[in-house]
Amino acid sequence: MGFATHLGPWLLGTVRNTTGTTVGTIENCGATVVSQTFKKNYTGQAASATTDTICVLPAGAQILDINIDTIVAFTGSTAANVSIGDGTTAALYWAATDVTTAGRAAISNAAAKLGAWCGAASTASPSGIGIGATDVKVIATMTPTVAAVTAGTVQYTIVYTVADSNGSQFPASA
Repeated sequence: MGFATHLGPWLLGTVRNTTGTTVGTIENCGATVVSQTFKKNYTGQAASATTDTICVLPAGAQILDINIDTIVAFTGSTAANVSIGDGTTAALYWAATDVTTAGRAAISNAAAKLGAWCGAASTASPSGIGIGATDVKVIATMTPTVAAVTAGTVQYTIVYTVADSNGSQFPASA
């Protein structure tokens, strides 16, 4: 089986345009939810920061969730701190978190980080159009401390909804 590629946001639902006031006549379409995953084996990484592109999000995307899963627990280093940003601001989307223990990192982001997921503080116009009017690289910065990593693998998953580059999830006309 192969993959199909579709360019542009998808809307799913059964009623495209509202024609009345009762269920079944009121628009019920919504944008699809998608994800991108990146796995990295950090074995051998020195005790210094390194960056990796997790994914590139399309213009107007709104981040819904970020999963950081430590698949192989870290050894060698006393801490393995990861942050997620856009290449300009290292911790724009996720504040530095120690991921040495196997399992999923808990979301403990401040409102400002979560606001960046939807573009609440975006300088793009209009404000709040998701990540902005252009595609954005999502970057993980890993910083082991004290010693080199002798084992450790992390899988990052970015879950998002796709919108038009102007942030709209519904076209102005059919």
